[in-house]
Amino acid sequence: MFYINYLKVYINKKLSFGKAFSGGRNFLGRVCINARGSISKRRYLFVDFFRRINNFGYLVKIIKDSNRTAFIGLILYDNGLCSYILLTESVNLGHKIYSGNLRSKELVTNLNWAVPLKNINLFTQICAIELYPSVGLKLVRSAGCCAIAIGKIKNKIILKMPSGWQLFISNKSLATIGQVSNYNLKFSSIGKAGKMRALGFRSNVRGVAKNPVDHAHGGGNGKKAKPCAPVSANGKLNKSHTNRKRYHLKLRRKFFKKI
Repeated sequence: MFYINYLKVYINKKLSFGKAFSGGRNFLGRVCINARGSISKRRYLFVDFFRRINNFGYLVKIIKDSNRTAFIGLILYDNGLCSYILLTESVNLGHKIYSGNLRSKELVTNLNWAVPLKNINLFTQICAIELYPSVGLKLVRSAGCCAIAIGKIKNKIILKMPSGWQLFISNKSLATIGQVSNYNLKFSSIGKAGKMRALGFRSNVRGVAKNPVDHAHGGGNGKKAKPCAPVSANGKLNKSHTNRKRYHLKLRRKFFKKI
């Protein structure tokens, strides 16, 4: 009983903290992001996106985190460490998982295991993937998403992403076997405006309805829009114009290839 109470205190203090929201204001209190408002109180849970412990563990708790779309689980490892991880579909309490590198070259098919891509068989559903080795699981983390390993070229693995693009990743990068949990989220409905307000969103005002000092589309008589290129409140083009930086374009040419 003492160990269970100690574990609860450790989890509350070390693996979470109270998160404050600015409501779209900067340090001067000025609105920098429109249509943002107050949000319901919530705690931020630290999720382990590295998973290079090289140890076995067991799933002891399943949680619906308010900051993420997928379910997360509390893992208690054999060496005494505990952490939150993203869960995959068809995983129940008591499920045995592994996180880290494998000494052998055998192929693994166990759900929710985080192992290098070289230990995963082709045409396997995977999620929470590293873009480079040891930088953290950054790709395919939203609820219901999964990627598929469709080929190998030397020390690279070819992945088909949920968007349809192909991505070439090192076979030493970690990936989690399975599909991200909470697949039925896409069938859910917001239902009422109060739920969106609780999520931190306010109603948005059209630029045409504002004054000229507040928006480039503002001013004038009546509801007729100005005959100009549509821009945002900051004066930047927001239609038929890309805001992607050249650095991201270089990454796309380097790693992505459209089918």
